[in-house]
Amino acid sequence: MESKTYIHGHNKKEIRTKALEEIYNHKELPSSILDTLNLDVYSKANSFYDRLNRAMNKSFVDNKIILSNEQVECIEMLSKGNLFISAPTSFGKTFIALEYISRHIETLNNIVFIVPTISLMNEIRKKCFHYFSDEYVCITSEAELDKNLDNSKKIMILVPERINTKKIREYLNDVSIDFAVYDEIYKLNVTMDIDKDNSRLIIMNQTYKYLIENAKKLLLLGPFIKDVSFERSNIKIKKYITNLNLVYNEIKNLDNDNYLNNNTKKQFVYFKSPKSITNYLKDYEKNLNILKDVDYDNEIVKWMIENVHKDWDYIDFLKKGIGIHHGNTPIFLRKYIEEEYSNGFIKTILCTSTLIEGINTPTNKLIVYDTPRSVFELNNLIGRVGRLNINSPTKGEIYFLTEETKEMYSPDEWIELNILYEQEELLSSNKEDEALYLEKKPDMDVNSSIDNVKRQLKDIFHIEYKEVLELGIEFNVLKKFLEKYNEVIDNKSDFKIINLIKFDIIPGKKQYLSGLKIKKYSFWEEESEEEYLEIDPVYLLLVSTSGIKGVIDRFEQKYPGANKADINLFIDTVFKADEFIKFQLSKIIPVFTLFDNYNLLDKEKNKTFIQCVHLIEAYGNIAEGYERILEDMGFPNEDILLIINEIQKYETEVGTERKIMKLIDSRIYDKLSPFGKRIIESYNNY
Repeated sequence: MESKTYIHGHNKKEIRTKALEEIYNHKELPSSILDTLNLDVYSKANSFYDRLNRAMNKSFVDNKIILSNEQVECIEMLSKGNLFISAPTSFGKTFIALEYISRHIETLNNIVFIVPTISLMNEIRKKCFHYFSDEYVCITSEAELDKNLDNSKKIMILVPERINTKKIREYLNDVSIDFAVYDEIYKLNVTMDIDKDNSRLIIMNQTYKYLIENAKKLLLLGPFIKDVSFERSNIKIKKYITNLNLVYNEIKNLDNDNYLNNNTKKQFVYFKSPKSITNYLKDYEKNLNILKDVDYDNEIVKWMIENVHKDWDYIDFLKKGIGIHHGNTPIFLRKYIEEEYSNGFIKTILCTSTLIEGINTPTNKLIVYDTPRSVFELNNLIGRVGRLNINSPTKGEIYFLTEETKEMYSPDEWIELNILYEQEELLSSNKEDEALYLEKKPDMDVNSSIDNVKRQLKDIFHIEYKEVLELGIEFNVLKKFLEKYNEVIDNKSDFKIINLIKFDIIPGKKQYLSGLKIKKYSFWEEESEEEYLEIDPVYLLLVSTSGIKGVIDRFEQKYPGANKADINLFIDTVFKADEFIKFQLSKIIPVFTLFDNYNLLDKEKNKTFIQCVHLIEAYGNIAEGYERILEDMGFPNEDILLIINEIQKYETEVGTERKIMKLIDSRIYDKLSPFGKRIIESYNNY
């Protein structure tokens, strides 16, 4: 195995930081010192050698950008084989991948990017369209692949779940993956939390396994990793590990607690969870009137009132230039907040790691309100601070609000990455899936559990387990489905079927249930024996024709005494239920597909069950078509219904982006939400 490690510049960090401080104080340093400290990008020297070096390091992707010598070194290493890069955010790891593509366009036909989040998927998609739209078509789902099969050059930007879908896997098996990039590779790390559902960790490692076995060239990217082992896979790969940080940040103390009032600088305020943000909003609401309204978008606010609720906290804070961004925030609103933070009126984002880990948008100011879960997470947060601007460098500012965070701060404490697939033993809480999908040897108990399910499938239904693996079905979901088989497929009540799937088949915590506990609401009466609200947002979302707004209206009709805090708690709960349907309840769909493929479901006798699964499919746009593509891009459902018919007129345009751009002159444009219009405008102005 070749796994040579290049540990670059670690012994220069202290003196490099002092040099950066000088640069950020607008002092000019000799080029000889800058070269020695790997800070040559800041050199103002203009000798023949310096001009020649800049010319040689000029980016192929964007000729306004001069690559650092270290980036050039990585590109040269990548041209010779597989490469793992561990470096701070400012190093420009993703740009190295884009630069490599630009330099090898003629020979690269099928390129795969794997990223952990939809937000990052969209961000890289936009960059790839901007740089490579004349050569490549961008693909982010099965539907898009179907519509662009004839195009010979594709960049597929996918979250791990999507590369494991049947159509994408079949396509990739038939072609050559010329170049694969796995970004944020630390997400593959073994977790020792045995109570945590590790189903996504298995999927991410399964994707990693597939890429190392099938890609001609592989680039693995991650921050703050001091070493990683590839002993099980035995892949030939070079490791480039550097602490080279090209931006300068200062740890500072806050002068006062009213940091939201200082809206002269844009800032992220980090919270550990959506619940922590909710608690903060409750405490801060009384001070909200102190803040002046900013020049917000009236059309956006009007839409939010009409489609969610007039008393939604998001609206009050948005008017003050404050965005709220976490995992339960709708995708269309997340994208809007990100865009307005970069280019508009939003000055502050109250966020969880969903924002900071999910996109590459940097900030020059970070307030760490809650203590992160680990030193690695804290370093990753801080890594997002500071925007590389060679001509006008601006210091990043970081503020810790707790003593615990100050004590945790250890910028030189990097992790040893233990990729789950690279370990021989079973280490996750989902041991059956780990054994099956990562091809590990199970122990006696796990093997017995797997054999029992295989035997049931074979003896009763004549199904081979390899077809289960092809559909990516979770072991525990299948096991529970078999236990409830007749009860769920023969049931005549759609409400009961949805509840059986929710509580008896889909494993793991249902986070939305916490928001349904009636004790949390002002109208709760102590003598009441009810534990939960008499309203089921999951069922209502699936059957409602008026979406989230319709479910919230039902809540107000059922509980007319609800106050503003009650309404906001329920709105948060509805958005959690929305996420549950899309990412948890949808796990029943491949199980349904398996049994339907074998004609094991009777269209009349099992009609209600079949209809329920189709409701789940339709809700998450899992049935594909343009619905999935448009939702990924950030269009609200109301816009998607308008666009899907209109966009068919532009089938001759190559790529979804070009079709979307055409909508600006269409008859439906004025009927779209302000969110939809902004997305279309952003592509036309990019």
